[in-house]
Amino acid sequence: MSEAVHNVLTIDDDTTILEAYAAILAPYKKTSLEDAILKLEQLHDIECSAIDPTDRTMNFNLFQANNGLDGVEIFRRHYEEGLSIPVCIVDMRMPNGIDGLETSLRLKQIDPDVHIIIATAYSDRTNKEILDALKSNTYYIRKPFNSEEIYQLVYSLSISYTSTKTIQRLNNDLEVKIEEEIEKNRQKDSLLFQQAKLAAMGEMIGNIAHQWRQPLNIISMLFQKVYRQHSNGTLDNKAMEHALNQAMDTITHMSQTIDDFRGHFEPNKEKVHYTLYSIIENAITLVEPSFNLANITLETSVQSDIELYGFPEDLKQVLLNLVNNAKDAIVSNAILSGVIRLEVACSDDKTQALIRIYDNGGGIDLQYIDKIFEPYFTTKHKSQGTGIGLYMSKRIVEEHLGGSIRALNDAEGAVFTIFIPAHINNKG
Repeated sequence: MSEAVHNVLTIDDDTTILEAYAAILAPYKKTSLEDAILKLEQLHDIECSAIDPTDRTMNFNLFQANNGLDGVEIFRRHYEEGLSIPVCIVDMRMPNGIDGLETSLRLKQIDPDVHIIIATAYSDRTNKEILDALKSNTYYIRKPFNSEEIYQLVYSLSISYTSTKTIQRLNNDLEVKIEEEIEKNRQKDSLLFQQAKLAAMGEMIGNIAHQWRQPLNIISMLFQKVYRQHSNGTLDNKAMEHALNQAMDTITHMSQTIDDFRGHFEPNKEKVHYTLYSIIENAITLVEPSFNLANITLETSVQSDIELYGFPEDLKQVLLNLVNNAKDAIVSNAILSGVIRLEVACSDDKTQALIRIYDNGGGIDLQYIDKIFEPYFTTKHKSQGTGIGLYMSKRIVEEHLGGSIRALNDAEGAVFTIFIPAHINNKG
């Protein structure tokens, strides 16, 4: 097994002290007598020897300097070359250049994690002054020192430094991985938003078809009427003007429908003040034709003085998703007299708008009710749903509208409640 090698820097203006450090930190070698004793003990299975063959398993690579400036330069050069020095033993009083405290401060500027051992017989600085200046990773011993004490301290601090650097690398790697996962989640959420928009667009296109079917029939019948009157000679100016006015009214209505749907898919660029009542009315306009076709009654009870500040189209997207889910539940369970009720009120402390959507579609299976807001979870057939609607609704409510959403069952079906920060207009 290879032995660990750690770098140590000793700085002292006394050459004798530097030589002592070199002797103390040199690799441990057993004498021939110690080696013979150990072999004898092993042969006879004796465990009484004070000689431990596992002592001093660490090799030290020693760098030395006889003044602070040279020591700092040695430390800096090796650090910039990628060779760290975990432990520095620094003399406090060094007449030439800078003293031990200034030397140690400069070493810590290069590598804040380095361990400093202040070793001195006499100092112009107090222990507290030294420790307060150097703060962490600082140790203070007095000369003359015990050789074994020096060895064990350097040994322990070298291991500590290696562990600290390893943890730092692991933390850095972890931060990079976390950032990568966050970016993946951002990309996933962006894709989910796009999928949600496309799903909603498909729903809206169907609603546009329902909205336009009747106006197109009216225009068709007007043209047929005008043609018949022209053919039998009864088309006078009054009849022509009446038909034209009816056609223009119908076309204006169709144009307004386009504006309503186009506004739904335009992204909100900035927050605005808006009334909750207006968003409810607009959402109802979009879904009412498809609800009538499915023989579903949409009831509303809306407090008209609730004002919100935020992104109205985002809220409308959530409402449309929830009422369409309610419609799907009623249709899939073959409820003959489907009812969806939308109630809007204010909390008792007037700080939140409460939007509740009830249906009589049979409710949510209790084994799934805790999962319905998870991405891609759906109980519908794959041809009917993507499983992103409720997940995106929850994200929009929480992140764009600053509110919350929850779901439960009552006696007839599901109940979804949205809580959004609100303002109440005090109209005299």
